[in-house]
Amino acid sequence: MTAVFRFAHRAHDDAAGRCTLCEGAGLFLVFSIAGWLWEVGLHLLLDGELVNRGTMLGPWLPIYGVGGLLSILLLGRFIARPLAVFTLGAIFSTAIEFVTGRYLLAVYGLRWWDYSEYPLNVDGLVSLPTALIFGMGCCAAVYLAAPMLLRMFRGLPHAVLPFLCALLMALFALDFCASTLHPNTGQGVVIHSASQDEPQVIEPARIELLLHHFPN
Repeated sequence: MTAVFRFAHRAHDDAAGRCTLCEGAGLFLVFSIAGWLWEVGLHLLLDGELVNRGTMLGPWLPIYGVGGLLSILLLGRFIARPLAVFTLGAIFSTAIEFVTGRYLLAVYGLRWWDYSEYPLNVDGLVSLPTALIFGMGCCAAVYLAAPMLLRMFRGLPHAVLPFLCALLMALFALDFCASTLHPNTGQGVVIHSASQDEPQVIEPARIELLLHHFPN
């Protein structure tokens, strides 16, 4: 563990204040794709179904990209304090998940996840167990993923990273726009909110009966 902290310290010192826009985009894309792989793999393991998780059509979950990138940008200053990285990472990751879940419910009336059966959950959108998992994920991003990814990015030929980032970000932007209008709601992907009733069909005979008893 000491070797991990030493490696992270050295890599953070090398990168401090010098993470370029292109490198930031690369980190966002990698974390988004890693989050999608995690969700798909977990669903496959627990439910035995291969499902494209998330609102988008492509293999990325932007909530993981945002959380991972912010953990690098905001928590790097606490790299010598693993407990602070874990705690703050759990807090802001949970906040991101709650806001995202509320937005999806408000706009689409659908849930893409539900923690109602988890202990200490809030509206089924966030919970203590998932917050702890996100805290560990932020530690992994700060101490392991970021140093390795930044070194890998900087070891690529000069034009490769900008080209890949531009291409993937363009695909991501197109997918995001299309998914905003027509989100991925396939089988095993979304969960109707508890307050959302099924559409009611009123038969013509029922309408006539209601009109007959309606006061003149």
